[in-house]
Amino acid sequence: MTGRRAFLKALAAGAVAAAYRPASTLGAQAPVDPWRELPDILARITPPVFAARTFDVTSFGASGDNRSDNTGAFRGAIAACARAGGGRVVVPRGEFVSGAIELKSGVDLHLADGATIRFTRDTRRYPLVFTRWEGMELMNFSPFIYAFEQTNIAVTGTGTLDGNAGCAAWWPWKGAPTADGHAASRTRTPIATG
Repeated sequence: MTGRRAFLKALAAGAVAAAYRPASTLGAQAPVDPWRELPDILARITPPVFAARTFDVTSFGASGDNRSDNTGAFRGAIAACARAGGGRVVVPRGEFVSGAIELKSGVDLHLADGATIRFTRDTRRYPLVFTRWEGMELMNFSPFIYAFEQTNIAVTGTGTLDGNAGCAAWWPWKGAPTADGHAASRTRTPIATG
């Protein structure tokens, strides 16, 4: 019986000693400052390079009058640019209303000084696309600017991307009541993918 008691006492003493051992003897590492990794991350980034071709959205029917829907003009300019092998799609000075803009490989969407892309509040202008929301992959409304499985893309320039938010338009989607005190209803419900 003393052999068993001695064994249990030794086991208990070993467990207590292991629990109070300094972290350095357990192989624990000191926390690493993530900012020290910044130079390595920046060294891996390759800036995109674009062909010296320019496609002005107004040549595809866009109007910077802050009223016309220019979604089709943006789609046409980006498609022509991609077909030509890439380049720069230029948005000149003006206020261009648009729905979702889908970038293609080799396209630089460039907003000139004084240019504004004001995204419409009409949810029909945002097709369902594969995206993520709060870390979950799903089919949901397209973001304002979208690209899936594309490479060498950019949004550049000194112009403005205006989300056109407001209490009556987007905030009810997060549960805030509308002006009449009711929660807004969605026309389409996001569907999670398997």
